[in-house]
Amino acid sequence: MNSEQTLLKKYAKENHVPVMFDDGLEFLINEIKTNDVRSFLEIGTAIAKTSLAIASLDPHIKIVTIERDPEMIRQARRNIAASDKEKQITLIEGDANEVEIEQQLFDCIFIDAAKAQYQRFFAKYSPLLSQNGIIVSDNMNFHGMVDNPELTHNRNTKHLVRKIRAYREYLSTLEDWETTFYDVGDGVAVTRRKKS
Repeated sequence: MNSEQTLLKKYAKENHVPVMFDDGLEFLINEIKTNDVRSFLEIGTAIAKTSLAIASLDPHIKIVTIERDPEMIRQARRNIAASDKEKQITLIEGDANEVEIEQQLFDCIFIDAAKAQYQRFFAKYSPLLSQNGIIVSDNMNFHGMVDNPELTHNRNTKHLVRKIRAYREYLSTLEDWETTFYDVGDGVAVTRRKKS
């Protein structure tokens, strides 16, 4: 982990910003390298920690990232400006369910925003995936609660956990897609088109 990532991780911890687990990010980076990703769409920028990590892999990777939280947008813009990756990263402000992205294809779409909206995000953005691209969804285990809902008694969290479980089932039943679930980080799903 470079010094930029170490500082961002420290900020996230101190300010309770949900960012990808270290081993989950390492897994994502490996998938990006393996699949020769050149264009990356991130739904859920937060403080731009993931975007900056991906941008540092290769100066030719182009990143579009979407964030709706004004405080996160401010912090993300500050972090991107402090790096030398401004030309690689385009930050779109707004709700991912409402913003429109100019027609382009992405080699990797990363879903890591409002957990209850994952299915809607998948439906909206999967048409923007390149033919051999991958869709990566984070938080598929949600701190172990998806498989063990009794770990929480909070009604909102229980609702969220049900939504994530429904999304996992949705991915498993899609006819034209195949999904592999990995028990890494907070649970990661990798989805790709079935070969015809």
